[in-house]
Amino acid sequence: MKDIKEKINEWKIYEENKQYKENKQYKENEQYEENEQYEENELKMKLHNENAYQYDDMLGKLEAYSKENIVPMHMPGAKRNSELIGRYMDDMPAPYDIDITEIDGFDNMHNADGMIKKAFEKTAALYGADESLFLVNGSTAGNMAAICGVTDKGDSIIVARNCHISVYNAIILNELDANYVYPQYDDEYGYYKGISLREIKDTVEKNESMGKDIKAVVITSPTYEGNVSDIKNIAAYLHEHNIPLIVDEAHGAHFKFSCEFPQTAVEQGADIVINSVHKTLPSLTQTAVMHINYGYVNVSKVKRYWNIYQSTSPSYILMGSIDRCMSIIEKDGEYLFENYISKLKILRNKLGQLKNIKLIDSDDISKIVIGCDNAKKLYDILLNEYGIQLEMSSLKYAIAMTSIFDSAEYYDRFYNALCEIDRMYNDIISESNSVNNNQNYAERYNIFNTTSSIKKSDIKVNIADFKNEALMSIAKALNEGDKNGYDKIMMNDSSLYGRISAKMVYVYPPGIPILCPGEIISENVVNIISKAIDNGLEVVGLEDNLKDSRNDKNLKNEGCKGAFVCLK
Repeated sequence: MKDIKEKINEWKIYEENKQYKENKQYKENEQYEENEQYEENELKMKLHNENAYQYDDMLGKLEAYSKENIVPMHMPGAKRNSELIGRYMDDMPAPYDIDITEIDGFDNMHNADGMIKKAFEKTAALYGADESLFLVNGSTAGNMAAICGVTDKGDSIIVARNCHISVYNAIILNELDANYVYPQYDDEYGYYKGISLREIKDTVEKNESMGKDIKAVVITSPTYEGNVSDIKNIAAYLHEHNIPLIVDEAHGAHFKFSCEFPQTAVEQGADIVINSVHKTLPSLTQTAVMHINYGYVNVSKVKRYWNIYQSTSPSYILMGSIDRCMSIIEKDGEYLFENYISKLKILRNKLGQLKNIKLIDSDDISKIVIGCDNAKKLYDILLNEYGIQLEMSSLKYAIAMTSIFDSAEYYDRFYNALCEIDRMYNDIISESNSVNNNQNYAERYNIFNTTSSIKKSDIKVNIADFKNEALMSIAKALNEGDKNGYDKIMMNDSSLYGRISAKMVYVYPPGIPILCPGEIISENVVNIISKAIDNGLEVVGLEDNLKDSRNDKNLKNEGCKGAFVCLK
């Protein structure tokens, strides 16, 4: 018989084993539940990832577009070239991972004394400017800061009529008296060339004889089409009169880095120069720089307005993009531009041999300007049938933009497409083709004068062919409209002629106002805008689907293209 002590020990062992088994079973059950939960979570994550790019929003659309095989003959200069982007930006994390604000160790753009100041100095050294500042609101912010920084309210300035809308917005904000100079003009294709020194001299002398104190001259060089003005001599002349020169050089950020391009406005003596680095260099959209040369401007005042027109929370991703762009040029710019120029010259040489599509000469060889009788049709064909996206189209010419990040494949596809379209024209007029084939080709490729909707008589109706009479300043017209109200008059209403515009109307791109507030609405201007609409160009500034304030007729039901906003 077992003694009580032994029995107690046996009972303890039994209880321990029992507890062990129970614990083991519990843990196994718990593990099972954990595994089940884990598998459920994994399934949910898998389903989430599969649906991650199915959002019907902007990011979803951008992601989908990035997977399409579209040749980017347009800005920005990085050109979605994954090979080169990977080579120079492989250390760049996902945007959300590096999206910060002004935290310790990362400087403050509005009071730069660390890494951002160093980036400014690197940029100034590369461009040969006395000082360079980053623009995270694009060249728009630079143009506005420069103009407001050299003028006071109500001052008189001279402005090239082909300036970007941002220049006109600065005129509005400072209520400036704008006196226009007009660039030379290409009659055949309808685009602006450069501003001549003679035009500047005549306008300065005219305003001085009227007792006006001109506080600045603002011009665009290069133009969208790549044509430059005589910056060196214009700057020298203006400095004799103690007038600073502001140059919107948005499309010339690449000029400095190859002798094949024109000299920069900074090198030629301009006082403030604005570059959109994203247009032709590998930097993110919305990035630009403003260069300042000392001597003829109040630098402190310019920088004060630079602060005003910049976000107080500038994107470090955008600033980092500018700085990385400068680092790439500093390290490998010579090699990249040499390779780029070589490919570009080959492309331009081949395009110059086309029979019917014309390669239009430009001061900036990076701009591929191609002319034909219906450029918008050509633009659409290249996109819809060849997967090639151009930068823009006007009535009789289109623009393809190039950069150091272009691939040889881009140029091959672009040339082969144009070559094929060019040959189509010969097929249209060839006697060996049937009538049906001729009609088919003519319908699909009506970009030449034999089938074009744009007649030779329409040459004068071009979006750059205007010199409008102004009865009051832009600011005064806007103030009058805000105070007394507006009329909205249908485009097809002849009573529109002679009325004063209360709104800016322009084709975008390029964003050059065809009509400014305070200017008289003429039949010629209406015809220009109507022609632009007819040819599928994007016209901004007209009112649509509204009621005429005088007769309460619905504009859209009238079949009208839109209404002009006029002063009462």
